[in-house]
Amino acid sequence: LCSGEILVCGDQWPVFLYANHTYDAEDPWCGLLRSRLLTCAYKHVFTSPSSVDKDPKATRSGNARLHGMNCVTIASIAYIATQVRFALSSSSVFSRTDTTTDSETFYHSLLDLFEDPDEFKEVGELLTWWNRQVFPTSSAAKRSISVNSALSKIRTKRLVTKNAADLDSTVAST
Repeated sequence: LCSGEILVCGDQWPVFLYANHTYDAEDPWCGLLRSRLLTCAYKHVFTSPSSVDKDPKATRSGNARLHGMNCVTIASIAYIATQVRFALSSSSVFSRTDTTTDSETFYHSLLDLFEDPDEFKEVGELLTWWNRQVFPTSSAAKRSISVNSALSKIRTKRLVTKNAADLDSTVAST
């Protein structure tokens, strides 16, 4: 690998993408893109270098705030994974056409997974997890609603009303 005799294709994903750097061949989604290394890199780039610490000390707005970013996107996860993969490589220059790191294939293989309709559920769970890590106060973090809250009662009432209307229209059309 070091000598360049063996090349790693971009669709071969390194274990740093996985939580605790553990790949499960029986369940490849298990821990995928949930490593601390990735979340730290993401926070470093998008929120601020100090946001990686438990007690952030930032004195300026991070890139996410400057650009109105309040939730994680699939492209931003793929971007950070690509940047980390390059940083861990022996290459000295980042290039999308570099055949040694094959960064373009790596990036697009992640996007292909994210955009696959059959992976919708897993991708949604992954984005929720990421938003909880990076933007915990954002609505994109999908915090659960208390059962006895006013919001919960409003949504329940709206659902009951909608279901009754749907039932009425079904009965009327038969």
